[in-house]
Amino acid sequence: MGKHCGGNANEDLLRDLRLAVWRHKEPEGEFVILAQIRQTLDHAGVAYDGCRLYRVQADNGECTMRVHPLTADGDWSPLTEGRQWVLRAWKSAATCYRAPSRHGEGAWLAQQMRCNVKAILETTFDQGVLAVYRKESIACSDADVGLFKGLGEVLSGLYYRQEDLAQLQAKEAQLRQAQKLQVMGQLTTEFADEINQHLEVIIGETSLLREGDLTPTVGDGVQAVYEAGLQARSTSEQLLGYARQQKTQKEWINFTRLVQETVRLMRRTLLQDQIKIVEALAPNLPYIKAHAGQLQQIVLNLIQNSRDAIKQVRDAGQIALRLSTHQGWIVLEIEDNGPGIPEKIRADIFAPFFTTKASSQHSGLGLSVCAGIVCDHHGRLFVADCAQGACVVLELPINPHAALVDN
Repeated sequence: MGKHCGGNANEDLLRDLRLAVWRHKEPEGEFVILAQIRQTLDHAGVAYDGCRLYRVQADNGECTMRVHPLTADGDWSPLTEGRQWVLRAWKSAATCYRAPSRHGEGAWLAQQMRCNVKAILETTFDQGVLAVYRKESIACSDADVGLFKGLGEVLSGLYYRQEDLAQLQAKEAQLRQAQKLQVMGQLTTEFADEINQHLEVIIGETSLLREGDLTPTVGDGVQAVYEAGLQARSTSEQLLGYARQQKTQKEWINFTRLVQETVRLMRRTLLQDQIKIVEALAPNLPYIKAHAGQLQQIVLNLIQNSRDAIKQVRDAGQIALRLSTHQGWIVLEIEDNGPGIPEKIRADIFAPFFTTKASSQHSGLGLSVCAGIVCDHHGRLFVADCAQGACVVLELPINPHAALVDN
C-alpha cells in the first residue's frame, strides 16, 4: 500500500481510467480495465484487505449475480451466498463506509475473505457494486469516498461500453450476412433463367406423357415428376422474388390439401429411404390467405430436413405430421425420430447460411428462406420440445372471416 494520494491525484487516476474505457474496442478489454481499477486503488493508497466486484442483472423478475476478485488471474463466478447483502447495497444506489450488518453479513464475509471484516467501503453503479473490506475499523478519508464514487461512474461507463460493442459486433455480423445474401441474390438472378429453361422442358415433356396411355404405376411416377417440376419452377420464382424484393400474390387456399399434396410428392422418396410418414390432419380447417407455392416450399423443406436427420442415425424411421387449430392459429407439427436439435443451436438454425450439414450438401438457405416466408405470412416457425428426435412447428394465423371447408 503506497502513500495516500490527494483529490487532484485521484482525479488524474480516474481520468486515465475513463480514457481507457472509451478507447478499448473489444469486449475482452473488460479484464484489462478491471486490472487497471485494482492498480488505481493501490496507487491511490486505499487501505483494504480484500476487494470484490459484483455484477447484478435483474431481468423479468429474476436476479442473477456474479463476483470478481479484481486479481490479475481472477475470473467471474456465480454468487450463490450473501446475495441479500449485495442486493441491498445495490438498491441503496449510494457510496458509503460502514460496518458489516449484525444479521449474518459479518459471518459471510469472514468465510469469503478468510478474516474478520470490520469495515466496508462500497459504491454502487448501474450494473453492480464495488467493495473493499478492512480488518480494522480505521478512518475512511473523504478522498477515498470521492475516489469510489468516481470508480462507480467508470464501471457504469465500462459496462455500457461493453453493451455498445456487443451491439456493434451484432450489427457488423448482420451486415456481413446481408452482403452474403446480396451476392446470393445476384447469382440467383443470373442463373434462374437457365434453370427455368430446363424446368420448362421437364414440365412440357411430362405434360405430354400424362396424356398418353400409361399404366397406373408409370402414370403416378410421371404425375409426380410433373408436379415436382411445377414446384421447382415455383421455388425458382420464389428465390427470384426474394432477390428482387418483390411481393407475391396471396389467395385463399386449403392448407390441409396442400399438406396432403406435398406428402404425396415425398412419399415415394421416403419409402425408398425406409421412412414411414404418419398423418394426423384435422378436418374442417378454415381456408387461409397465403401463397400456396411458398407454403408448399416450407412443408417440403421441413419434411426433407427430417428425412436427412433420420438418415444420419438410423436405417429406417418415421415422420409424423399433425395438423390442427389452436387459439386462432392453424398449427402444423412435423416430428421425426432422428437425433434431435441441440438446445444451443436452436436459436441459430433459422439464420442465413447456418447449417449442420457438410458444405457440399447444403447452402444453409433453406430454413432461413422458410423463416422469411412465415414472417411475410404473419406466422411463427419454431422448434418445440419432444420426447425423441426433433419437432418443428409452423403456425399460421386464422382469418376470422375465413370459410370452413370439409377437408
